Amino acid sequence: MPNSRSSPPGPPEVLNLVPGEIVRALDVPEAFRYALTAINLSEHYGPILALNSIESYCDAAKLQQRRIQRSKASTRRSSSRLPRNIPGQNLFRDVHFYIICWARIARLSWFIRRITRFRRIGLALRPFNSALKSRIDCRDHLEHFEERLPGGEDHSKLAVPNDLLNMSNDNLTYGGRSIDIGPDSLRLLKTIHDEFLTGVLFDSIDVLAKHDDNCLSRLLTTAEHEVNTARMTKKVTRMLVGKK
Repeated sequence: MPNSRSSPPGPPEVLNLVPGEIVRALDVPEAFRYALTAINLSEHYGPILALNSIESYCDAAKLQQRRIQRSKASTRRSSSRLPRNIPGQNLFRDVHFYIICWARIARLSWFIRRITRFRRIGLALRPFNSALKSRIDCRDHLEHFEERLPGGEDHSKLAVPNDLLNMSNDNLTYGGRSIDIGPDSLRLLKTIHDEFLTGVLFDSIDVLAKHDDNCLSRLLTTAEHEVNTARMTKKVTRMLVGKK
């Protein structure tokens, strides 16, 4: 669980007078790309590709969570006439890829933090590092499962050797450890994702304010235009609906 004593990264001073709706309308990947260009970061495409991959794995995690819930429901409904291990096998496969999504998001986020050294990204991730690492450890167990089996070279390293891989409600257990893989875990992942993107945006804006204020002005103008367009569209829609 996140450290409740840690607070999310604060916005840069340049945004103090910018309305929140305009800040929320800013394009995070675009701001990030311009910021990396502004500081002449070598191999800047690495962090950009990593950010895009994080979005893909977040989408995949949402899909996997739905599959997990369907597999659990299927397991509960399974008929005694069917082989009992089939639904369970599907569930563990779905859980496996769900954990992979978590682990990829963790490593990609840490990669961006390490390459850019952006301060707010580190602050955003810090409260969640334990949750992220626990999923990486779980993925390692799943990827090297044969080494944990009786007779495997790492079997004795498990605190509870007979707990090779089990499900307990919304928790995956192995070696005496328990990992939440239910809906609450997806909500936690969304929180991590949102806090991380906020850190990326605020760091990018801070960089542009110092190194390319013209670019920052264009980004803010574009965001303001999108907000105003959305307002006008909503207003016109209400007028049209009212005439019916």
